[in-house]
Amino acid sequence: MPKVSFYPSKESGDVSEGTTILDASEQLGIELKHDCGGFATCSSCRIMIVHGVENLSEIDLDEENMLEEAELPNPFRLSCQALIQGDVVLRIPDSEMDWSKGALRELNALPSLSRAIIRVIVEARARKAGEEVILPDTAIPAVALAKEEVDAIGDDAVALSALVKAVCEGSSD
Repeated sequence: MPKVSFYPSKESGDVSEGTTILDASEQLGIELKHDCGGFATCSSCRIMIVHGVENLSEIDLDEENMLEEAELPNPFRLSCQALIQGDVVLRIPDSEMDWSKGALRELNALPSLSRAIIRVIVEARARKAGEEVILPDTAIPAVALAKEEVDAIGDDAVALSALVKAVCEGSSD
C-alpha cells in the first residue's frame, strides 16, 4: 500500500492504490478545502507535490483545464483528481499572506505559469523572517530571487518540488 504524507501537519498513513489525494486526506483526518465536491471545477483542493510526482495518475483534461484556469503550474495538482499509485509527500498550501498593492504589482508582473510557485517561495521566506505582510521593499528583491531560482529550473516538476520543499523546510534561503 502506498504511503501518503502531508505537510506541514506531518500526518501520514497507508492508503489503497487508486485513492485520490482528497480521499486519502479524509482517511487521515486532514481537512482539505474542496468547494465543488471533487468534480475538478473549482481548484480549491489544490495541493503541492513535494515528492513522488511520478507516483500519481496522469493529469486528465478536466484537471489540466482547471489547473490552467487557476494558473497553477507543476508541481500543483487537484487533490480530488490525482490518484495515488505509490508513495507521495504533499504540502497543503499555507493560507496566502497579504501583499501591499505595490508588492502585488511586482508579483502580478510575472508570467502566470511561475507566479504561484514564486508566491509560495516568497511567502515561506517572509514567514520565516517574521513578516506578516509583503511590502514593496521586501517584495522586489524576494520576487526577483525566487524568479531566478524558478527560471533556472524550468518546468521540471520534481526539481520545482525540491526547491519549494527546501525553502519551506528552511534548508534554502
